[in-house]
Amino acid sequence: MKLEDSSKLLLPLSIIGLVVGGFFALQELFVEPVFASNDGIVWTLPLVTYFLLALTSAGLAVILSCGELIQSEAVLANKRIILSTSIATLVGAFAAIAVELGSILNMVWMILSPNLKSPIWWMGALYSIELVLLGIKFTSMMSGQEGKSSTGLNVATCLVAAAAAMVLGSAMGTASVRVGFGGADASVLTLMCALVSGFCLVGVLVKAHERLALVNAQRAAFAALIVFLLVQYVYQVRSTVPSQNDWVYILMPVLLLVAAWLYTNKPVIALVIGVPVILWVELAFVVQAQMEVLGPNQTWLGTTQTYVPNVAEVGILLMGCSIAYLCYYVLAKLETKGGLV
Repeated sequence: MKLEDSSKLLLPLSIIGLVVGGFFALQELFVEPVFASNDGIVWTLPLVTYFLLALTSAGLAVILSCGELIQSEAVLANKRIILSTSIATLVGAFAAIAVELGSILNMVWMILSPNLKSPIWWMGALYSIELVLLGIKFTSMMSGQEGKSSTGLNVATCLVAAAAAMVLGSAMGTASVRVGFGGADASVLTLMCALVSGFCLVGVLVKAHERLALVNAQRAAFAALIVFLLVQYVYQVRSTVPSQNDWVYILMPVLLLVAAWLYTNKPVIALVIGVPVILWVELAFVVQAQMEVLGPNQTWLGTTQTYVPNVAEVGILLMGCSIAYLCYYVLAKLETKGGLV
């Protein structure tokens, strides 16, 4: 997709989204809490915004690195725009998580107090390393100095991005007491979501004949996630585990199947369907295990809760996506001025 084609609509919308989301971000960071979270439900849409953008970046990084390693012509012809999009979505993810932490001091404390036993710390560390590796790739392309080291850089980027996506899942899967999170399948889910959302964006970034060259890999990614959700749906319907809440809805795999079917000829529609479904999947998974209130909090919150994102949380979603697009726009402009596209 050419920059000028997308910017006419998306640039003004992103500026509006940044202003609206920035207003709520400033409130959360400097005035008072504005999110629909409490002592029982602490992980909500702002965190899932980080999940969506970070996993999308990881998916794009894996697709790009693997494509370069196997010399896929479709990926090689579009590596600059895929790389820019991967960097941009990760920048948007970091913006969202910065606000979700609720305070500048919380961000400083997280950086200055590393915990090597914490999946959340490793999540931040791996995504930071991924951003550095992507930055090195971008700088090398801008300067025209890609050389023999590109193979090692691609292997490292692929491994770090895949590990980051799986460690993100482990932050949920290793959570104590929460029945709905436990298990290695949380890491499998996040890796599959990363690849599917990555392919959704790649579909609109490349030309029609290049999508056809990638369609087998795309179908495999979609099929894996669809099967996972269907199996999870059957298990939860049959489950008698106490305090386990249903989070997979049959409409999720159905819509993903529609997006996969439209991918080749209607990539924009596939993107519009696929990415919101991935957001839905991630939000449902993150929230469902928090519905059962633990310990003394039951006195004030009751034994179970419900959750609906409020306007401020939707604003952070808009802000994260807007920052991602604005970053992409700047990087694409840099490439154009550098004579690279």
